[in-house]
Amino acid sequence: MAFAPTQNSEDYFTRKGNYAIKGLFICDDTAKITLVEMVWPGSIHNNQVWSNSDVYLSKEKYFSNKEYLLGDSAFSASSVMVPAFKKGQNANLSEDRKYFNTKLEKVQIKSKHCIALLKARFQCLQGHRWVISNKHD
Repeated sequence: MAFAPTQNSEDYFTRKGNYAIKGLFICDDTAKITLVEMVWPGSIHNNQVWSNSDVYLSKEKYFSNKEYLLGDSAFSASSVMVPAFKKGQNANLSEDRKYFNTKLEKVQIKSKHCIALLKARFQCLQGHRWVISNKHD
């Protein structure tokens, strides 16, 4: 967002020092976006966005047996989310976990390319220029 919202601006202030609206984008292995949810202020943690999303709350509607999503280490593991392993405090990852994370990074690159393509195509996504002053905005 190019400007701070006039109401509850602190909710939209991100850890990167700007104002934003958080979205959940799910894309497939061809960088095709299959689902978007844009309803959270920028200060919300990625895992909180995921755990409150319609996709997570209505898993049975979106996933068949043994289907799942791959995510980065910001997400918690569940029956439909396989995240990267987190490096613990004062502990290194095992070789198996490092190997898994390395393979997962290749998939995550596709996701990052998907978002980059979206931003390149729709320049307005680089910075929302409207002032948000009420719930309707």
